[in-house]
Amino acid sequence: MEKLKALFLTNESSLHSPVTGGVQLCSQEFHHILENMDDLMLSDYYVPFTRNLFQRIRVRTGMENYSLFDIRKDAPALIQHILANGIRIVFINMASLVRYAKPLREAFGTEIRIILLSHGNHSGDFLHWITRPPKATNAFIRMQAKIRLGNLIATESEFRVHYLDGVVALSETEKQLENWFGAKRVVFLPRRLYQDFLKHEPVSGRVGFVGRLDHPPNVQGMSILLKALKKMDHSKIQIRLVGAPESYGRKLKQQFPFIEYLGELSDADLEKEVAGWSLLLNPVWWYSTGASTKLARAISWGLPIISTTAGMRGYEWKEGSMLVTDSPETMAQSMIQVATDPQQVQYWSTQTRTIAGNGVSVQELAAKIKSTYQ
Repeated sequence: MEKLKALFLTNESSLHSPVTGGVQLCSQEFHHILENMDDLMLSDYYVPFTRNLFQRIRVRTGMENYSLFDIRKDAPALIQHILANGIRIVFINMASLVRYAKPLREAFGTEIRIILLSHGNHSGDFLHWITRPPKATNAFIRMQAKIRLGNLIATESEFRVHYLDGVVALSETEKQLENWFGAKRVVFLPRRLYQDFLKHEPVSGRVGFVGRLDHPPNVQGMSILLKALKKMDHSKIQIRLVGAPESYGRKLKQQFPFIEYLGELSDADLEKEVAGWSLLLNPVWWYSTGASTKLARAISWGLPIISTTAGMRGYEWKEGSMLVTDSPETMAQSMIQVATDPQQVQYWSTQTRTIAGNGVSVQELAAKIKSTYQ
């Protein structure tokens, strides 16, 4: 069978970075599935972040509307590369790059397929920023934010209706949003689960969180949980916080002096750190865009995990269970009870390891992606 030549269009940092965050995990997962599909010959094409002054001003002033890349500057070389290499399918990694779909559609018409590998649309998280602002805002900023939200939604719908052939979404919720935008051939791709178990040597009462702290659902999620915990006797547990930027971590430390902020850790140092946790926290209190990609990594480590229902969006498994609570108070209480009980820590670790071996297979995931371009 002759293989279709396919392109993975991305910013290089999304695939390769000294510190692996949710963007890298999701990008690497998409890439792994695609490069192992029997009908594709995959190659990568990197585009840089924009240096266009007008676009950078838009980003800096909070009026960014899928403006992180200089499409006009990059498109001619990209089109020439596709022509020279006989590319038949372009997979756009992340919604941030969706504007590349327009010049590609105009240049090639229906000769190529253009598929968006979405990590989540921008409007969803921005809506939460408006309704749950991390800090007080004035009327002008609120009005500016609402204008930007409208522009984001209009752009998202326009590109799905006119320029994309299909969208791969990270959760069932995202799939329905994509349908609402008018996207064609939308599939929900559950997170790929795998086994990369750490030598778990839990310290009694030690719990931790890892994630980008400038991502509102993360920093606000931890703040809400810590406020609930502050009202209880938490003297038997130690809370460890890992993530960047440092300014956000230091601010949380000032608000909640009983936590330990470790900064941003390399992958190797992170694994050494989390191997001592009795419980890993996933406090996601609302349906932000995409999925909690870092949860797949936590599952692969075989650690005991406590999550919310919203925090598990985008996941499917056949066997095993996870400790789930849906209020800050019950999560805080469960943290105190479970993290200090070696038997419960062992039980939930075993459950996580069962989950890790019972996810959707790579072959099933590949079949879902294939349905967007066949």
